[in-house]
Amino acid sequence: MNMKIDNENNQIILEMLPENAQAYIVGGYLRDFVLNIKTYDIDYVLIGVDIIEFSKTFADKVQGHFVLLDEKNEITRVVLSDKIHYVDFAKCIGNTIEEDLFRRDFSINAMAYDIKNHNLIDIYKSLDDIKNKIVRIFDAKNILDDPLRILRAYRFASKYDFKIEKNSQKILDENYKLVNHEKIAKERIQIEFLKLLEGKNSAQTIEKMKNNEFLYEIFPELKLQEDIPPNSHHHLQLIDHSIETVNQLEKLISEEPEWVKNHINQDFIPGISRLSFLKLATLLHDLGKPQTWEIEPESGRHRFIKHDEIGAKMAQKMLKKLKYSNNQIKYITKLIKNHIYPSHLLQSNATEKAVFRMFRRLEEETVDTILLAKADRLSAKGEEITIAIVKKNMQGLCELLENYKVAKETLKPLEKLLSGDEIMGILNIKADKNLGNIIKELKEAQLSGDVITKDDAIEFICNVKLY
Repeated sequence: MNMKIDNENNQIILEMLPENAQAYIVGGYLRDFVLNIKTYDIDYVLIGVDIIEFSKTFADKVQGHFVLLDEKNEITRVVLSDKIHYVDFAKCIGNTIEEDLFRRDFSINAMAYDIKNHNLIDIYKSLDDIKNKIVRIFDAKNILDDPLRILRAYRFASKYDFKIEKNSQKILDENYKLVNHEKIAKERIQIEFLKLLEGKNSAQTIEKMKNNEFLYEIFPELKLQEDIPPNSHHHLQLIDHSIETVNQLEKLISEEPEWVKNHINQDFIPGISRLSFLKLATLLHDLGKPQTWEIEPESGRHRFIKHDEIGAKMAQKMLKKLKYSNNQIKYITKLIKNHIYPSHLLQSNATEKAVFRMFRRLEEETVDTILLAKADRLSAKGEEITIAIVKKNMQGLCELLENYKVAKETLKPLEKLLSGDEIMGILNIKADKNLGNIIKELKEAQLSGDVITKDDAIEFICNVKLY
């Protein structure tokens, strides 16, 4: 099939290629080109050249940075000068480009573009599957060679709003436990799931993963939520409530003001938005409920006391195992720990001082926490939750969001009134648990407005109980 893809890289590569060598664009760039989606990376398969030497020369020509990704399989990367776009080069697996394509994961990724002859090679009907919005596995062996591709199938279904073809779904269902194989790096699982959350309707995909228990292979702690039934405040089983909260969050986003959208759509890490991390925190926000579940004997009321704190601690351990960074864990656990804070504040008819204290405590995560609180409210509609209750709560949360927009311009970081060394000197203590508790209590006193000056801080720490 004749078509033309023009870019500066193609021209440079063509000038560098020996006469009998060949170069093909493959994979995700072509898929996204067909879907008219902007992409920052482009993959080439080269035949008849030394991949490593070719890549180094290319890097020099484009003033980019050469990276050797896999010496054994000859896979390289050149990060372009803008440090956003990059080009990957790989040798052909097999004797022909057709053999190489047969080893790829899904039909939507199994086409190649010959940059010399401007010809699209589409022997596995990739274009048809893209047009029909289908994720299709054309050889189960390709999935078993790298079981992470099982999770990638769901990622593509989520990102592009595609359906997984029936026989392909069967292959996934039969082999999903392989994703947790010790040979698969946890970092790869982490990134694939975060990319899955980039989809606008990722809750639908998470629901499918829950139905066949694949979700619990990634987050086994969520399985316990199946034991928590609906109650007077929640019309859904707990696991379904958690997924529905993600669903409600995705619906809310389109209705939020531009400044909120800009905040949550910014990259948290390269290629992954803040929103994806917010969705993950939303999925995990009730992680602590199974451990704190009690039913009052007289009233039959379901209680989950301190589930927010317990859930944050559980999430920290869980995310560490999955190799999330400290910064990512801090963000997610902060949201889990504070997800009921905004609504509780509204229920207590909080003063302006209390509202500002929340803004200071949550800092940049104020917007994210309020959005989670909104989605949580819309996902809990038990028999005791009237339309009036939901409406009042949502109105209050919207007002908090607008108040934060105004307040953030004047909010300043808390002044550090006393250093750790100063506290140890004043109290004649060592750097131990007491010091940590004092610093924490001093910060709380500053947030509440009880401590303003350095003299206030000295007086406060002198009255803190030591253990």
